[in-house]
Amino acid sequence: MMLALALVAVLGAQPVALYPVDDTNRDPGFRAFVQRLQAAVTKRDTKALRKLTAEDVVCGPAKEDKGWKKFVEKWRPDDPQEPKLWLALADILAAGFIREHPRLYLSPYQVWRFPNDLDRKTHLVIARDKSALRERPAIDAPVVTFLSFDIVESLGPAVKGTGLAEWRPVRTLTGQQGFVLSRDLVSPLAPRAQFGLDRGRWQMIALEEE
Repeated sequence: MMLALALVAVLGAQPVALYPVDDTNRDPGFRAFVQRLQAAVTKRDTKALRKLTAEDVVCGPAKEDKGWKKFVEKWRPDDPQEPKLWLALADILAAGFIREHPRLYLSPYQVWRFPNDLDRKTHLVIARDKSALRERPAIDAPVVTFLSFDIVESLGPAVKGTGLAEWRPVRTLTGQQGFVLSRDLVSPLAPRAQFGLDRGRWQMIALEEE
């Protein structure tokens, strides 16, 4: 079932939440493109990715930040020590795709649908259902509440807890404070992508980051 996108913002009462959306299946051609993109990302196959990317792909805010050469300079797909491109694309694929109009898809929704009246530098989005907000950075710490796709305010950098887990200190928009597993959070400053249909062919037309 396709999940609906909703932005809930009731002043003074309810938290703000960004619920998941995935419109991939609305277009069979785009769905096939996503499958090819997934295969390229899984294999970290630069040649396959090149075929799925527009000639004038945008990779930054400046006029000259476009084209495959600039894209490679920016994202360094063949550098085994710097896999940020493949990690970014994996996150984008996992988030699903918003159908902005029949010739344009966007991802991730947490970036493209983030409220304009909140500071992207100081807020994060819970990326799963029923993520525990705990009193301390430990898996056995008491639960303050459970958060589902809520927008929260960051109170500092990630900290190590027990085991290998990392936790972020956060405050909900209703004032509750605690720690959430870092893996449950997405930044609205995360890399964002656009995918366009040109002459019957879907391509990645932009991949940018703040």
